Amino acid sequence: MPPLPFPAPQPWQQVPWHERRSYWELGEAQRRDLCGALEAEAADLARHADASLDDYAARAGTLEGQLVNGDVLATLLPTLRQNPTQGYEALEDPAGRAAVHMNALGKRLRDRALAHARGEPVILFMGGQATGKTTGALAMGPAFGAVFDAPHTDPEGVAFLLGRIRQAGCGEVHLVYTDRDPDSALKAMLARSEREGRYVPLNRMAQTHAWAPFTFLGLAPRVGRSLQLYHVRVDAEGSGRMTEGHDALASVRARPKPAESVVAYQLQTAYLFLLRTRTHDPQAWYPRDVLAGLNRTLDPWRRSEADHLLRRFLGAVAERGPEGDPGPRG
Repeated sequence: MPPLPFPAPQPWQQVPWHERRSYWELGEAQRRDLCGALEAEAADLARHADASLDDYAARAGTLEGQLVNGDVLATLLPTLRQNPTQGYEALEDPAGRAAVHMNALGKRLRDRALAHARGEPVILFMGGQATGKTTGALAMGPAFGAVFDAPHTDPEGVAFLLGRIRQAGCGEVHLVYTDRDPDSALKAMLARSEREGRYVPLNRMAQTHAWAPFTFLGLAPRVGRSLQLYHVRVDAEGSGRMTEGHDALASVRARPKPAESVVAYQLQTAYLFLLRTRTHDPQAWYPRDVLAGLNRTLDPWRRSEADHLLRRFLGAVAERGPEGDPGPRG
């Protein structure tokens, strides 16, 4: 069978990589205008929630609305679709209120998915970012009434969601912890940023990767007929090995569980290594706006080196000239 063709590049992907700018590099007036546009669109989506969720269900990657994913929900915002990197960054700006409306819409999406499940088994995916949760959710989701795809590393948040699931009459819950080495997850996250324009701040990535195993283990007393637990170890190539039940708990108990500060140091070290080595490899450049955004999430004593490496990247592009512009890949 011939390989499937790559989807046609979106307009934002056709902007030369070295010309892209992070939201945080824009002037104050530009940021204010972008936040205002997103807030107005998000408020309109929330006001017309039923129509908005119908639109969500019609989109690819939602299992016809059966899958609950906040990042996919955000693609309903027209301004975000025009420039996803800046759009996702703007949603995190405390000066904006679009996230408030999108969170309200996300709750409606959750309740609607549970209502449509009609008591069938529900599956939750949890773990640090870029560990393969969404891939697993899309693969396994059709066998369940509803699918929840998010880090789910806050113990109180997971307990609340489990309560809402049971209130909806769904008595059988499956929880899958996808687990991946932070270095491998970092590379997967950067590769995804080229396709979707979305990256994960390194401090948040460290937090979810560090806390995920503890949240998972905290659910041990609930294991039984109504809660099934799975642990999926994803390797550097993206293949997974799964254990379940008490074997899954034993697997997670036995794995190293470094503190958040240690994971943060590991991620930042791996990121700087990529910047140092890939500056000289034009075929491995990442979009400039993603790199600029990630640089902001480094510890201050490492940020100056990362900014210097980013300037080297721009210098290398300038030396190649307009004919050497790599453009978007695939």
